[in-house]
Amino acid sequence: MTTGWSVRRPITTKTLVWALLASLLFYLSARLGMQVFALQPSNMTLLWLPSGIALVMAVRLHGLAAPLILLASLAANYPGLAAGPGEQALLHALVAGLIDSLTAVLGAWLLRRKLPSGLFSARDLGTFSIYVCLLPSLLGGGLLVANLVWGGYLSGQAALQLLRPLVLADSLGILLVYPLYQAWRELAWPSQEEWAWVLLVAAGNLGLLMLSFNGYSGFIYFILPAMLLLVVKVRLQGVYLVLLLSMLAVIAAAARDIGPFRATQTSEAHFMLMGFVFTNTFVTLSLALYYRQLQATDASRRHWQSEALHDPLTGLLNRRAFVPLLFNEHQRVNRTQRPFALAMLDLDHFKRVNDEHGHGIGDGVLVQLADLLLRHVRDIDRVARIGGEEFAILFPESSAEAAAQALERIRQALEAKPLEIDGRLIAITISSGVVDFHGGEQSTEQLLHAADSQLYRAKHGGRNCVMRADVAVSG
Repeated sequence: MTTGWSVRRPITTKTLVWALLASLLFYLSARLGMQVFALQPSNMTLLWLPSGIALVMAVRLHGLAAPLILLASLAANYPGLAAGPGEQALLHALVAGLIDSLTAVLGAWLLRRKLPSGLFSARDLGTFSIYVCLLPSLLGGGLLVANLVWGGYLSGQAALQLLRPLVLADSLGILLVYPLYQAWRELAWPSQEEWAWVLLVAAGNLGLLMLSFNGYSGFIYFILPAMLLLVVKVRLQGVYLVLLLSMLAVIAAAARDIGPFRATQTSEAHFMLMGFVFTNTFVTLSLALYYRQLQATDASRRHWQSEALHDPLTGLLNRRAFVPLLFNEHQRVNRTQRPFALAMLDLDHFKRVNDEHGHGIGDGVLVQLADLLLRHVRDIDRVARIGGEEFAILFPESSAEAAAQALERIRQALEAKPLEIDGRLIAITISSGVVDFHGGEQSTEQLLHAADSQLYRAKHGGRNCVMRADVAVSG
């Protein structure tokens, strides 16, 4: 199972480039948060994407992440602290950088401890939210607020008011960024059709937001159904990307006093905004992970069902799968009176092939024979390996005569050209017996016995022939 982080490896040029780009992204997202997602005049940031980026850095870079996060945080926070009322801005910016590093390292450590396989299922989301989002954000938020009080930037009362939105902003940043990173790292690149769905839903959400910003506030609640539609259409990357962009747009608009969550400086409006964003984020993540889990379970079920119904060597149906098909066809004929034919085939002197050339060559003969049979029957015909070197073919909508002609073509093709297995030419022939069913009291077991009796006649009639009723077709 793929985990959400890398094992420790030597630092390469590629790693250094990735680290520098991630640090730059941390810095830019921090400045973006301060400029776009901050309420005025309180300057309270509603969404802090650097928390999610820092977690990704700590997961991906291990020990190298801490100094990079510190430097990026220092560069992002220093201008604001220097312009504030407090003193020693550089010291407090440095402390803030240390806190950001500590929070990211703690989140990565808890992620490894609590979710060793990464964020894999909907059940993991609760653990992820508490241990990776909430606890590190609460610790980091408490230390950051204490740092601001220490530096004279906040009063004690203002610090308590800031703590809750600070924790929410950090937690939301992690919820929106880390799942997107993990999905992008683990899953195959979305297909062209999936990208079309991503663009369609992203454009649809933008349209819903524009309507909600222009007096039709109720349209914003249709974003969640649009996201749920996307869940069943594309891989996780596409869902998470549209979710991120949609929530960014909602929060940016609210911070600019636009849309249904305007006047977010009031505690009630702020609570409504964060409730909306967290509900959409959590529900979308939960259903996306749950749907992925269902897909994985269904794929596993289909895989093992296929394994149970197919011969592992040739890939043909096995007896367990063939007998129910024969029974269904038997029922159809009794309803419609339109016949089917049933053939049994056996390789002649196959034991001699195994004795002279080994079982590896014998297996190669069986595989090539299976391929030959599939190439010489119709799409509606069903070929099965029901024993060691014994095969069966069901010919729907066919008489024994027509089926015998198909079997004769197979026999001639095999007789005319030896099989080439690992550079050796193996001459092999087959014997076949075929019967048909036009309706009546004869059971499927009796039909199998009748076809096997014809095969027995072919074997004892000189082999390398097709036998139906009292007629030998060539040989």
